[in-house]
Amino acid sequence: MSTPVEQGDERKLFAGVASYYARFRPWYPKEMFSYLRQYFDLSGKGRLLDLGCGTGQILLPLVKDFEEVVGLDIEPDMIAEAKKEAQKRGVTNVRWVTGKAEDIGDMDEHFRLVTAGASLHWMDGAKVLQKIYDSLERGGGVALIQNPTSGWTNNKEEWKKVRKAIIQKYLGEERRNGSFLAQGKDWEDLLEESPFGGYEEWTHDYEITWTLEQAIGYLYSTSFAGREMFGEKITAFEKELSEALLEIEPSGVFREKVKVQVLTSKK
Repeated sequence: MSTPVEQGDERKLFAGVASYYARFRPWYPKEMFSYLRQYFDLSGKGRLLDLGCGTGQILLPLVKDFEEVVGLDIEPDMIAEAKKEAQKRGVTNVRWVTGKAEDIGDMDEHFRLVTAGASLHWMDGAKVLQKIYDSLERGGGVALIQNPTSGWTNNKEEWKKVRKAIIQKYLGEERRNGSFLAQGKDWEDLLEESPFGGYEEWTHDYEITWTLEQAIGYLYSTSFAGREMFGEKITAFEKELSEALLEIEPSGVFREKVKVQVLTSKK
């Protein structure tokens, strides 16, 4: 897992994709939340801060484990979608903040746990980890959670290999995140070099089942294959991809074996 070198306004790569994010991003497995509750001894007290909260896939399953939850994201549309889901669930203890993770030191609050799910790579990782450390109460900690599924890497299943090949046909061989290429330092190294001085790793293997609509819609929630990136070729792309995927699996049901990884550290 890595964090990109280039920062700044270009990180707003998810503008216009929030509705796809809310509809097509799979939720994390219940085993992961059980692990976090046990590892950090969560008891309904203190605050949770979820950085790059997106549409709430991490913070919403944890709302009952804290007195207050803060969801922060740089993209207002993500916050709007997360609010909708929170209202559906009757959640009332979440405060939503639109802003950059690098500014969390200005919040002047302390947290029991700070989480970041598939979001640290859009931030200045070293700076954010320093601010996370400073904002934690004694005994609190951080959990960095990778995205278990990807349309670009870990393509073991044939249908995923074909999907990536068709994306490359339309958008180019190299993965692009908006207008720039992602690169940078591994999260493990960032934690080692941070005030935390190390980490523990937890992983869990499970399976995700996708419909054809979900297998395509997920792409539009990403920074490397957002719907607008295809321009006038979007209809041709969807037609070619749909036909290719159904040729592999006529039932229209696609299975993917995935592994979620969590890196944890305590103050």
